[in-house]
Formats: sequence, structure tokens, C-alpha cells
Amino acid sequence: MTLPHKPPSRPGIGLTLGLIALYAASIQLVSTALMLLLGPNWLWRTLLLTEIGFLLGLWCWLRRRWDCAALGLRPVSWHEGLVIVLWFQAIAFASDAAVLWLVPEALVDSYLRLFHPAGPGEWAALATVAILLAPVLEELLFRGLLLAAVKRRFGIRTAVVSTALLFALIHAKPLQVAAALPLGVILAAYVARGGSVYVTMAAHIIGNAFSFLGLVFPGIPWVSADWRPDTVSGLSSLVTAVVLLGGFLRRHRP
Repeated sequence: MTLPHKPPSRPGIGLTLGLIALYAASIQLVSTALMLLLGPNWLWRTLLLTEIGFLLGLWCWLRRRWDCAALGLRPVSWHEGLVIVLWFQAIAFASDAAVLWLVPEALVDSYLRLFHPAGPGEWAALATVAILLAPVLEELLFRGLLLAAVKRRFGIRTAVVSTALLFALIHAKPLQVAAALPLGVILAAYVARGGSVYVTMAAHIIGNAFSFLGLVFPGIPWVSADWRPDTVSGLSSLVTAVVLLGGFLRRHRP
């Protein structure tokens, strides 16, 4: 008797990279087309509509086709989740301050000029995209699909390094790349050892919420991207980030 073919529980690397490329392309193409139709003052609202559509499609496809537990979508205790979120945010504060200390001020100013929403509707759309939709989508794609595929094929260390690098590079802007790399490492190291993607979603959402708060209220130390650390603050932040990152990786050794 021939048993019916059972589909694999997780997508392969090629399919996952194709989804990431589709995500990046759809954000650019659909939002550009909608802006041409509705005008430049609809930038964040068009991105909001695009990301909602992509997230709904991706989630329905995952639930119907794949084993979500194998992709890291598994329940976890409140205690474990809280500990990981606190680790993440501590490293985020320290590493972001170190990046702001090291990069030229002109680079920071050019980055901040990207975020000038035109009116309350655009501000609300930016908040929804930055705080909710982008973190959930990025965690599903990078720490869920891609990490599982690379780990199964090449092992944990390769999975952690490669997904963290790609996660950083997809942000494109140099300031975002530098800030995303250490955070991508800790999130990938946690999930690669059996952690829950739901926890990394929560950590990512809270981290982006602090970043959005820094846009709304500029000049807040350790939070706002326009805050310029002095030598003492910058150097101490760099040392703190390295120590915290090292401590986290010792606990969740790739």
C-alpha cells in the first residue's frame, strides 16, 4: 500500500529567499504605484496597505501549508518571554547609542529626513507599520522560515550568522544596518536553540516602539536617533553592548 505524500513541515531555503525578495519587491512596487495614484502624501498609508495584504497572505499560507511549530511558532512561558525581551532591549539601547556615537552626524541627519509624515493619517500609518506590521513580518520571514531552513541544511551557527546578516542588510540604510546586526544575532541565537518566534516578535515590537517614541519626541537620551552621545556615553555604551551580547550568546550558545 502506497502512503499519501506528506508535504515537508518547513519551506526550503530557495522558497524562503524568494518570499523575502517578494516581500521587498512588493513593498517597493505596490507602494510606488499607489503613491503615483494617490500622491506623495500617502507614502506610509500605501506601505500600511501593502504590508497588511502581504502579512495576511503569508499567515494564511503558513497555517494551511506548513507545520507552524517547526517554524518556531510555539507557546512559551511568560517568564522566558520577559527575560528575552529585557535582554533584547538592554542590548538595543546600548548598541544603538554606540552606533550613534560612531557614525557621522550627517549620516544620522540624512536618515532622519526619511521620516517626516504629512499629517495625522501618515503618522498613524507609520506607527502601525513600524511598531506592529514590520516586526511581525520580519520575524516570520527571518527567524521563522529562513532560520529553520538554513539550520536544517547547514547547522545552527551558519543559520544564526547568515540570517542576522541578511536581516541587517535588507534594511538598506547604513544606520539601520549597523543597529540591526547585533539585534539580529541575539534573536536568531535564541530561536535557533528552540526559542519561540512569538517572543522575538514581542521583543521586536517593543524595540521599534521605543524607536518610534524617539521620532515623536526627539532628543531623548538612549532612545532618540538625533541624540548625540558624548565620548564617555558612547564608549561606555559600546563596552556595555559587547558585554551584554557576549553574555547573551554564552547563555544561548550557537
